[in-house]
Amino acid sequence: MPRVEIDSDLCENSQVCEAVCPEDVFVIDRGMISVASPAECTLCWKCVENCCSGAIRLED
Repeated sequence: MPRVEIDSDLCENSQVCEAVCPEDVFVIDRGMISVASPAECTLCWKCVENCCSGAIRLED
């Protein structure tokens, strides 16, 4: 199962990862982004490529 992590120290909470993810891996909860469904990740890397702060890591 892919591992999706958001480094909270780096995250600027732009929420672009949630917007570009085709599998709804991310969720906005109380104004903050978090990983909700890591098992749904297909490793498309769109979140990593679009994250302005470099806060997202993917591992297979």
